[in-house]
Amino acid sequence: MTQDNEYCLLSGGDSVGMTDSQYKGMLLDQLENWQEILELAEKSGNALIQEKAEKQIKKIEEKLKL
Repeated sequence: MTQDNEYCLLSGGDSVGMTDSQYKGMLLDQLENWQEILELAEKSGNALIQEKAEKQIKKIEEKLKL
């Protein structure tokens, strides 16, 4: 008799989490958002927000390389 375990899939994998494709899609969405924020910061001349946006864009781009 098998037991139902909500944390494991039949193949033995973990049901919690996301696939690589889902993770990449999430990162691409975030990258697009931060690029829009960067454009707005540049247009408004807000150097502090521009610096933050550039930092976040670099982080996301590094994660996408993996």
